Amino acid sequence: MPLHLDPFERQPLPGEHKVRAADIRHEWQGSQDGIEVIAHGALICPECDAPQVIATPLPAGSVIECGFCGHGARAREFLVRDIFDTVANEAYLVARLA
Repeated sequence: MPLHLDPFERQPLPGEHKVRAADIRHEWQGSQDGIEVIAHGALICPECDAPQVIATPLPAGSVIECGFCGHGARAREFLVRDIFDTVANEAYLVARLA
């Protein structure tokens, strides 16, 4: 089907078809087991970009230290979303709902 552009047809003005925040309706649904995944990715040092591996789950606000460069920061600052190369450095940021 050929594309037909009518030069006399009214074109939308810039910003005329933008979605407003008030138009968006999103219903939040809690998970059945009380755990909601907020982010998924890998723990990577923000200073030297070295992947980090931890043995046990830890709070997002706890301080961890890079094993390569010694940089210390909160665990959430090490989380890079939607990127992981192996299951060993795959990380999930979860919220426990009461």
